[in-house]
Amino acid sequence: MKKPRINRSREVNKEDDALRQRIAEKAYELYQQRGHAHGSDLDDWLEAERQVLSEAASQTKMNSKTLSSRRRRSKEKRTS
Repeated sequence: MKKPRINRSREVNKEDDALRQRIAEKAYELYQQRGHAHGSDLDDWLEAERQVLSEAASQTKMNSKTLSSRRRRSKEKRTS
């Protein structure tokens, strides 16, 4: 029997779109902070990308620690 395929492309596309949107908003903030000076759009985008991805990585790390802590507490309750 074949294993059912899971189509996650729509889910991934939504996540990608949300990430691109956050980067675009951050890049626009950087542009505004520079006084709307033109000519640094790529620099703004790359800096925004760095900041947003860094925030996302930190959030993922925090979520992972929270999940591990919950699992540990759950296991402790079962063994008590």
